[in-house]
Amino acid sequence: MEKHAKEVVKIFIWFMLGACFFTVCLYFIYNEFQEIHRYDLPEGPAMKVIEERISWFPFNILKGE
Repeated sequence: MEKHAKEVVKIFIWFMLGACFFTVCLYFIYNEFQEIHRYDLPEGPAMKVIEERISWFPFNILKGE
């Protein structure tokens, strides 16, 4: 019974170490992707999007808002 308990504790410790390592890796990957500026303004010969609104139409649902 004592050998079985030692094995369970050993497996639990390895599981916790693996979970901690996985969490730290995800944290660093998340921080790396946060530094990427995905929403920077376009540079160079980029086309501008023109937003057209129908101001006289009374229902916002049908306008897509």
